[in-house]
Formats: sequence, C-alpha cells, structure tokens
Amino acid sequence: MQKVRYLSLIVLLILILYLAATALFAWLFRVRSERVQLTRTPAPTFTPVPAPSATTIVILPTLTPLPTATAVPSPTPSPTLPPDTPTPVPPTPTPTPVRPQLVAANTVNVRSGPGTNYPVVAALPPNLTVPIIGRNNEASWWQISNAEGATGWVAGSVVQASNTANVPVVVAPPPPATPTPEATPTPEKPKYQFEPTGWYNDTNYGLTRFLGNITDPAGNPVNGVYVQASCGGFSVISNPSGPIGGLNNEGAFWPPGFYDITLGAKPIPCKWILTVVTTDDQRTATATLSEPIEIEVTYDKSIVTANWRKNW
Repeated sequence: MQKVRYLSLIVLLILILYLAATALFAWLFRVRSERVQLTRTPAPTFTPVPAPSATTIVILPTLTPLPTATAVPSPTPSPTLPPDTPTPVPPTPTPTPVRPQLVAANTVNVRSGPGTNYPVVAALPPNLTVPIIGRNNEASWWQISNAEGATGWVAGSVVQASNTANVPVVVAPPPPATPTPEATPTPEKPKYQFEPTGWYNDTNYGLTRFLGNITDPAGNPVNGVYVQASCGGFSVISNPSGPIGGLNNEGAFWPPGFYDITLGAKPIPCKWILTVVTTDDQRTATATLSEPIEIEVTYDKSIVTANWRKNW
C-alpha cells in the first residue's frame, strides 16, 4: 500500500513539472509573439495543447547519443624554400644512343672474315636490319651479329650502313690456308714410242702380206713410219707410211698413215715378228721404236693386219 502511495506521489510530481513546463513555454511564446507584432508581422495561430488527465503516465523517450565527430587531419604544409635557394631544374632526359646498323637490298653472302677468300657461312636476306659490331681497318667490310650472337662479315659495297662513326676496328681471323691442289699424276710414259693397237690374220692362199694403219693418240694418221717383218734370219722393211713413196716409189699413192709389206706370191708359213723401226736405207734397222709382236702365218691364214699408235 505504501508502494502505491509512493508511486502516486511520483506521478503527481511529474504531472506538476509537466504543467509548469507547459505554462513556461506558453509565456515565452506570448512574449515572442508580442515582439513580432512590433514589426507588423502577423502572429501565427496556435492550437492549444489539451491538458492531460490526472491519470495519464508520461514516459520520457530514451535519447540516442550523437556520434562522436572524427577529427580531420590538418594538411601538411609544403616546405618553404629559403629565399636564396634556387629553383631546382628538372634533369634533362638522356637521349637513347643510335646503334650502327646495316641493311641489304638483295641477298648477300656472310663470310667468316673480311674478304672473299674466307668461306661463306650464311646469307643475309634483303631488307633485314642487323647491328654492326665491328669493321676492318679500311671500313670496307662490316662485322655483324644475329639474335643468337653468331657473327660474320659482309662487304660494305653490297650493303647500306648507317651510324658507323664509332664502330671499332676488329682483328679479323687469319684467312684460311689455300688448299694445295693435288698434283695431277703424270701418266707413266710408255716404254716405246709406238705400240700395237690390234692385229689379226686372214685367209689368202695366194701370197704373204702385212699391212695396217699408224695414227697418233687422237686418231690422226702418221706418215713416214717404217715397219719391219722378220722370220728367222730374213727381214724386210716397208716403205714409209702414207703417200711418200720409198723404194721404187711404190708407196706414192698410199692413204695417209697406211703401210704395206707384200712378199712372195705364195704363203710363207712362219712365226713372223713385226716391229716399228728407223732406217737409213730401208734395208737395215737402226733403232727399234716398238715392242715386237709375233704373228703366225700359215697356209690358211697368210694376210696379217697390224695397226700401231704413236705415243709421242
């Protein structure tokens, strides 16, 4: 019961405070209105606030605290240069150096050294710009390199070079040794000046005969050559080959290079020896110019053809 009494007193006290605050607000509003009328401004019309009944309990709302303001940092002032300090000048950009380079209008040879006596190691295609890394003393050859680092030399006369003022001189590799040509083996000189190129005998029952042609290595006929035919102690020497004549001028109408030895009117069987010789009287041989060849004459085969070649 006593708790109810205390609660009633509290409510009554709150009501009294509320009424007092309302009266104070009305008085203040009236005073302000009177001041506003002095300036001839029409006063607003207010609707009177109804008085609360004695049994109404007023609960004050819980106030939400305002957010704390975040401090804004003060800007850092730019340093002030002393009066005598000169204004700094921005640095001048360093120009990019221009590299020496070259380009060819057509495909050119790349060699291992500065000269045509060096072997070709690659080919430079047309319209491809490549860097120059060196030169010879006369600046007539340029040393270049590719992306893989391989180097080579090209003649300055077949390329267009630029920015070459500071290209260093490069010591070139020694030129390759000139290969010594292999000596052409000299064919061994035949032992004899004349050699047989073939012979055969043929059938003829009427006589014994030796004939043939004498030529040089190119096949041209050779005139003035004597052939000797021997059988045991008997021998006979032909007239000189070709249309020269000889004894009794019998060979005056022979073809060039042709010789002929005609013996008896019947076969003379024997192993005859044929040899090319020299002679002064056409009866005795003074020198032998070929190896002797042996040909057998029989009654059935007594015509012998033997050809000769003059080696020198």
